[in-house]
Amino acid sequence: MVIEKKYLLIDDSNTAISIMRSMLNVAGISNHNIDSTMDSLKAIRLLAAHSYDIVICDYNMRHHIDGGLIFDEVKQRRLLPSDGVFMCVTGDSTQKVVTHLIELEPDDYLIKPFSAAAFINRIEMVLARKSTLYPLLLAVDNKDYQTATDLCKRYRADHPLYTGYIDRINGDCLLRSERHLEAKIFYENACKHSDHLWPRIGFGQALKGLGELKRAEAVFQDILAKYPKQPLARKHLAGCLMASGRVPEALEQFHLLHKVNSANPLRELIIANLYAVLQQHQKAAIGYLSFIQKVTGTSRYSFGVYSNISVSLMLASIYTDDNSEYTELLNEARHNIYEQNIHGDTEKERYESEIGSLVGVAILACLHGEIQDSFTIVSKINLQEKPIDDYYTVLNIARLYGFCGMPEQYEKTMQIARGLCGKSDDDVLIQSQVKLLEACHAEINQRLKEGGELVEKAFEKRKSNNAIGALEDAYRAFHMVPFHYQLCFLILELTALATPSFLKTANIKGVISSCNWVCCNDTRPKKEEIERANELYKLALERVNKLL
Repeated sequence: MVIEKKYLLIDDSNTAISIMRSMLNVAGISNHNIDSTMDSLKAIRLLAAHSYDIVICDYNMRHHIDGGLIFDEVKQRRLLPSDGVFMCVTGDSTQKVVTHLIELEPDDYLIKPFSAAAFINRIEMVLARKSTLYPLLLAVDNKDYQTATDLCKRYRADHPLYTGYIDRINGDCLLRSERHLEAKIFYENACKHSDHLWPRIGFGQALKGLGELKRAEAVFQDILAKYPKQPLARKHLAGCLMASGRVPEALEQFHLLHKVNSANPLRELIIANLYAVLQQHQKAAIGYLSFIQKVTGTSRYSFGVYSNISVSLMLASIYTDDNSEYTELLNEARHNIYEQNIHGDTEKERYESEIGSLVGVAILACLHGEIQDSFTIVSKINLQEKPIDDYYTVLNIARLYGFCGMPEQYEKTMQIARGLCGKSDDDVLIQSQVKLLEACHAEINQRLKEGGELVEKAFEKRKSNNAIGALEDAYRAFHMVPFHYQLCFLILELTALATPSFLKTANIKGVISSCNWVCCNDTRPKKEEIERANELYKLALERVNKLL
């Protein structure tokens, strides 16, 4: 069975590759059917360009892309057939590696050193299992969960040797197709007939899916009391905590899991999302950077997440009262924006990269009151004509509309972002993205609400002839809802009468210039209103220039 198969050996040790190649040769496999590489990126290229049946991959590669990420890439891009074999080999049997392998669930793994007999025997065993169950595995890969569960019933009777393996697939399919009540009954029964942890973890997931969060939490806590380093139980416990709105507690659980195994890049992303939810944006930026450093060169890379590094730093600058820290955060954000190169293998990727970079520039410009630059970028974005699939890029576009005080575009874009939440293959990551979306929505809505209230106050004070009070409220409102053309007209009118004493001259000139631009370029003002705005701008500018 193993002789005619095509093999790929991936290991950062040439000696290890030579030993495995020799073992395969002794088993009758010719070198013609064996490719090998010591380079992680080349391994991914080979997998994309050729059809392999069996991949033997070292876990600890001397590259930021380790064996775990290579396996993840294989699953993401379906670089192996459904009956193909991916086996991890490692000389590291520490808790960190073992827990990551539990999360990854490759077809099998071997601890170095191993004998030729054990090596070939394990390959044959996995290959036989996957070949026998090929139609079932193909249905799972195609996300045809109804067919998969039907096949599970048939194969369970026909192949008793693989009963445990088939049962795990059956339970997973019930969860993935959101048949949570069936999953609950299935796992409850499986717990009675097995001492393994997987039925108990599945039972907890089914309870969580049914909204029985306290019961689900108790199941995971019970498992962790006996096995404190069990990664899946802790991950799903954190999911329960998120679902019940206890984000700080969920974050604490992810940190505990991260201490046991720091290799999983998705965990970096989840932690960064939760820090952003809690408005700890500087820590979020660090998390997004860690994620990007790990996944560069893989399909997990996200232009939107890269942009989130800068956006998070900018958001952190809003919440600090320390002027030096404010300047430092903005400078770091600016540096990251300009370091972001426009790249990608396809036109679509290059477009998403360009938009991600432009949105960062636009948000920075908006926060500085440079509305012309911001609006120029906003006008280039049309998600209806050129959709973007990257959740984080779309969320940042929504943020940009929110910062600009453009509620209609903001709401439409948030709807698109909501639709992109469910596209991830990890349910707990999806939860963190939903929480991030909700937090962003609350933050922007609060900003729009406060800006709108300040606009109303400014107009009320203007009516009661309190020009100075109106001026202060109007300028504060401008930084929250700058695309409010009536507000911009009011600022020009008030500044033509009195100069704000609470701002530097250069800042005043920037605001009134932007206000005049908005009045002239917005489609709502009438021709006479635009002419009046130009007159007021000239008067305001003369008054400010006299101060100089």
